[in-house]
Amino acid sequence: MDIEELISKSLSTFDKYYALKNVNCSKVLIAKVNGKEVGFAELKRRKNIGAIFYLGVLPEYRGKGIGKDLVRKAEEYFKAKGLSLVVASTRSWNIAAVKMFSSLNYKIIKKERVQKFIIELLDATEDDLILCKELGHSSCDEIKKK
Repeated sequence: MDIEELISKSLSTFDKYYALKNVNCSKVLIAKVNGKEVGFAELKRRKNIGAIFYLGVLPEYRGKGIGKDLVRKAEEYFKAKGLSLVVASTRSWNIAAVKMFSSLNYKIIKKERVQKFIIELLDATEDDLILCKELGHSSCDEIKKK
């Protein structure tokens, strides 16, 4: 399965559009189960911040820890690049995503409290929550509005 098909089968029509639009300018991690591609993480970075731009898992593989594994791999990738923060975004009604990121020690920040460049980095116009985790010496307070 190619990345475009994996994205199309993992995300809603709305999210699929933006993930596909940016896939060629993002770092993409792929999760496999028994050799089958079942999930992906689309990553971006700006300055000392890594962004999990999109995360998707095929519906039949959800709830098995694949998303968590992809987030951990994204964190390892960003650490290896010397980045000190990782951010992601979601909608408050996406309880599964909120629980997953919370279980991985991400801080939840309301979108209106973060600086504009974070919203732009994540293309989070439709999301209302920003998730942040400290990887190094930086603080999630650095992305908040001053």
